[in-house]
Amino acid sequence: MKLFDTIEAVKFPEENMIFITRGGYLYYIYNPKYKWWRKHSNAGNDHLTISNYPDVSREELVDAMKGVFPKKETDFMRLCNSSQLCIRDMLDLLKEDYPKYMADYAIYHTIHRLLLESDICHKSFEKLQKLLEDATTNHHNSNQVLTQIKNLSFAIIGRDIFKREIGIVDGHDSSSYFWIMPVRVIDFENTADLDSVAEMRSAEISIEEDDVAQYLTPFLYKYFDEELTENKKRKDVSGFEWYLEHNFFTFDSMALILKDIEDTVDALSSGRETEYTQKLKIKRGTATYQLVYAKNLTAEEVAEYNANRPTEDDTAEALVVDFYQRFLYRMEHMLKVGKEKGYNLISFMGP
Repeated sequence: MKLFDTIEAVKFPEENMIFITRGGYLYYIYNPKYKWWRKHSNAGNDHLTISNYPDVSREELVDAMKGVFPKKETDFMRLCNSSQLCIRDMLDLLKEDYPKYMADYAIYHTIHRLLLESDICHKSFEKLQKLLEDATTNHHNSNQVLTQIKNLSFAIIGRDIFKREIGIVDGHDSSSYFWIMPVRVIDFENTADLDSVAEMRSAEISIEEDDVAQYLTPFLYKYFDEELTENKKRKDVSGFEWYLEHNFFTFDSMALILKDIEDTVDALSSGRETEYTQKLKIKRGTATYQLVYAKNLTAEEVAEYNANRPTEDDTAEALVVDFYQRFLYRMEHMLKVGKEKGYNLISFMGP
């Protein structure tokens, strides 16, 4: 039975179940034996040939839907356990139930961030539902609701996830991030070959490439050693390579970098000028190719953008100091555990 858009309902006669598909892919399942719905654990990936299955009668479907004929996908979501829903489903339900609050960008973004950061996402979702229901009943304004969501977030997660900071991800982020970890070369024929390098992924951190460009390149470029054997043996690679290549630093070089960063933290905190504090004032980052492809700009428009882009970084010094302190802590730990496990280099690899 075709329902709406590309949503269809068919019967799985062997088990007398009802399958709900979208675009031919299985999404929701009704089990009449237990009278409950569930979202398919592999929703959107298992394709069904609809013509091979008998139709469901309208009466059967309405009975399974507790007396309601479905008119939109959220009707099925409501009958599933919230633990089976993805974050997008949860947001769709909240937008439908609380359109006034969810139309506020700040509230929507804050809720989305809370769900992303939650270890047990569906429990946070259920608490958000109660919060928004209470807010609706008591006619709270958007500012009150935003404060309540942030308080709820702190109670659930135990830290302020909305605090502005220059991010460091513990582990691997496969988007536009640099990947930093202890490594050792196991085959010197071509050290640009990923199979030639053993990586200690358990100690990896990731930092967004624009933040690497702005806050770390003054140190990385100074101490990058092109004559280091591991760097020289990278075929068809020279200098500090930005994209998908290992840039190797010895532990001694990293120790010097960390020492200079410690001095820079002191300089920023005291107002003292150094070679690094001068460089940190210069705006770096945001590759022009991103503008060309993301915004379909012509070469002339890119040139105009670059001619008028900010030339000075206006990031608050306290944020930079906080970033360096967190970076120092992680790198000191990385050097310690890397050495203990027999690694002798730190690699910075761009996205």
